[in-house]
Amino acid sequence: MHGYPVSGEMSDDERDRLILEHLPQVRLIARRIQQRLPESISLDDLISTGVLGLISAIDNFDASQNVKLKTYAEYKIRGAILDSLRGLD
Repeated sequence: MHGYPVSGEMSDDERDRLILEHLPQVRLIARRIQQRLPESISLDDLISTGVLGLISAIDNFDASQNVKLKTYAEYKIRGAILDSLRGLD
């Protein structure tokens, strides 16, 4: 696996690479959530919100906490999507 720098120490290129590397994770989480929702909820909207959660996870990730970025990002992605759905209610 990759060695991730502590938050605030990564270059823009490294940040962009991490975002692109974890986009499939966003799509997977969004599809899983969408399966339990009405058809009126767009997958693209869920993915867009999930990407914002991913970016937040990457920007706030602290490798010194002994947590994998993938695990941390999953919680942030899922949380961002669920928060946006709560806002629709």
